[in-house]
Formats: sequence, structure tokens, C-alpha cells
Amino acid sequence: MNIKIDKTTGKPYAFIAGYTASITYDLSELDIDWTKVENVWCKHTTLYIQLDDDTIIHVENYDDEGEIDYKWPNSLKLVDEDYNLLWEEYQ
Repeated sequence: MNIKIDKTTGKPYAFIAGYTASITYDLSELDIDWTKVENVWCKHTTLYIQLDDDTIIHVENYDDEGEIDYKWPNSLKLVDEDYNLLWEEYQ
């Protein structure tokens, strides 16, 4: 295999392998009026649902049955010391 590396930026420093993981949040027990949802975000595996009255619902009990498959990465990147991209491959 012969890869084409961008040699115009910097010296190769590190390979970065990217993987995809999913978390499923069970909302079946929540009585949410979806017409009143203003914003939704996720941070540190906690799901936040903000309603139009500024109430924020925290959902922390996520379904953690799945595992990350580390066999094959979704992407592989070669970067220089400043993390400028030198080469990239997607699966």
C-alpha cells in the first residue's frame, strides 16, 4: 500500500484513529410535551431537554448495552505537530 502524504505542511507526528459510539436514551417513562421543547443537548453522557418555561429535564439513565467496536476505525488521519492534516482515509 502506498499512501499519498501532503509533504508541503509539516513532518508526520501522529496517527489518529476515529471510532463511532452511540448511546440510547430511554424516554418512554417521561411525559414530555414535544411542542414545548426549546432546546436539546448532551454533555458527559447526560441528555438535557429544555422546555419553553426554562424547565430542564436531565436524562442520565442511558442504555449502555452496546460496546465500541475497536476492530476497524471509521477514519484514520496522519497529522503534524500542529495537528494539520497530512493524510486521511475514511471507511
